[in-house]
Amino acid sequence: MNTSLLRALWLGLAALPACACAPDDFDPGSRVTSLRVLAVHADQPYAAPGETVQLDTLSFDPQARPLSWAWAACVTPASSDVYPCFEKIALDAAAGVPPLIGEDATGDSVSFTVPPDILESLPEVARPAALIGVVGITCPGSITFDAQARPLPLHCNEAESGRELSLEEYVVGIKRVFVRQTDKNQNPVIERVTFDGEDWAEGDVKEVDACSKDGNVYDDCKKVAHKVAAYITPDSFESGTDEYGRTFEESLIVQQYSTEGIFEDEVRIGEEPETHWAARLSAAGTEVTIWFVARDDRGGVSWATRRVRVR
Repeated sequence: MNTSLLRALWLGLAALPACACAPDDFDPGSRVTSLRVLAVHADQPYAAPGETVQLDTLSFDPQARPLSWAWAACVTPASSDVYPCFEKIALDAAAGVPPLIGEDATGDSVSFTVPPDILESLPEVARPAALIGVVGITCPGSITFDAQARPLPLHCNEAESGRELSLEEYVVGIKRVFVRQTDKNQNPVIERVTFDGEDWAEGDVKEVDACSKDGNVYDDCKKVAHKVAAYITPDSFESGTDEYGRTFEESLIVQQYSTEGIFEDEVRIGEEPETHWAARLSAAGTEVTIWFVARDDRGGVSWATRRVRVR
């Protein structure tokens, strides 16, 4: 992206209105009924100066449209939020700083190299918070850049119809990669997934009955619910002292998502991942995808995917 596009991108995002909608107006967040990027995995959540980081995404589009991607990265933004990252991208571009990620990065995976001098360029007090923010734009169609476009300096057009999509119809997100000289953080490892207490292999499609209702209340469908869980290895729960002398003890969670149905709990702590899932009436006669996404509180992430056939 050129300087004018990056500036317009930041200004456009800063001006976006907030939604004041009631939660009851929507499906639960665990039900994936529109284009979603559920997770972004970095092979090195903590990376050293000069190292190359690979990012891979977990995304899903219920309409199975072709997806286009655009990527940009901010180095040591003022904070780890989305808006300061866009501001830093624009400032770097205006100062002539070469981008970490080129315009040819258009797939659902991307890699970049951490600047070798990133820590040396910061005062010592700021080095523990050093990070790179990677912004990803996911469009169910084609992306073209336009400095005059609003609210973002780009157009996302649906592949078949050519219709320009609104911001709500595509995805803008950020992945944070922390920069340390020696510290590392391994991604959580999901050692096994279970269905009703038994190991659930990736290719094993379970068959279940549908609930007689289509609401969002778990208790209405618990008679046909099944216990599911994604178990994380014990050594995924890291603790110790970092290179700056600070002690840490990771907290891990498992988030559940599905293309249909309802979970008793959408999020579980890593030590107690068991929850229940039930197929709603509208899932009858379909195959449902269920995702388990494990996250630690230092940027680590991994996932497992399973499928269920609803009678």
